[in-house]
Amino acid sequence: MKVIECKTIKHTDDCTCSITFIRIDPENLQDTLSEIIEALMDLSWLSRFDQDYMKDSFRQRANETIADIQKKIADSSDDKVTKEAGEYVVSELARESLISELNYLDIPLSELLGMKVSGNPGFDFHSQNNGTHTVIFGEAKYNSRQSAYGSAIKQVHQFITDKKDIKQIADLHPFCTQEALTRANSGFKGFAIAFSAKSTSSDELIANILEHANFGELSRHEEIVIVAVNL
Repeated sequence: MKVIECKTIKHTDDCTCSITFIRIDPENLQDTLSEIIEALMDLSWLSRFDQDYMKDSFRQRANETIADIQKKIADSSDDKVTKEAGEYVVSELARESLISELNYLDIPLSELLGMKVSGNPGFDFHSQNNGTHTVIFGEAKYNSRQSAYGSAIKQVHQFITDKKDIKQIADLHPFCTQEALTRANSGFKGFAIAFSAKSTSSDELIANILEHANFGELSRHEEIVIVAVNL
């Protein structure tokens, strides 16, 4: 993938939320899909568990999910991804951009950590701002016809209402710092909004996102990362 933009944006004069906009061009889609599968198959994160039973449990969950994702990505063509694969692609590219561009924590996709082979009942990916000890809860949306920022913002807002961020803190215990998890539980947290962006210009995307009915509420939190993926 190629990161073509990474910049700080301002919402309102009195907004204290840190807001970052990142735009990604997958360039050669088939190469990108191959790299995503390679990244998903890297289970080196299992080494952080001391107990073999923990490693084996998470490995079994991850391997079954990886096989399912591989099948969905294999159904994609040279110039587009299927709806089933699209959100995995957006999730993984957004997750990688937080690591590479912002130097945030590398945490496996939520799908790899859950019991279900396919389908995740909460946020799609997570990271942590290492400077501020802020957990980032990320949601990804893909739409083959139009930019999907609207559905991503609505989903994040609904998940906060349903306290799915709080519910997922337990899953993040092996990966995030205790300080970050304590802060998240106390309401000090951040969110990533990742979506397929089509050909809409970055300036138009940013303007529309800042004007979205639910964005003002999201910007009351510590941090927002907006990730637009050219799919």
